[in-house]
Amino acid sequence: MQSKIKVDLHEIWMAETREAAYLAFDHMLKCSGAKYPQAMDCLAKDRDELLTFYDFPAEHWMHIRTTNPI
Repeated sequence: MQSKIKVDLHEIWMAETREAAYLAFDHMLKCSGAKYPQAMDCLAKDRDELLTFYDFPAEHWMHIRTTNPI
């Protein structure tokens, strides 16, 4: 399951737009929420903070986004 979650996380933080990231985030929560409710709750409560890098110009995203969402 780790590889599936990893793919889902990459879909979020590699999304082209904030809107696409939110859609990917919602998809991951829906698909993994029943099996991993605590982990998904942890991610969901910090959604806005995790996606803050979308507030900056796209050319800076590579430098400021994290590969460790927790």
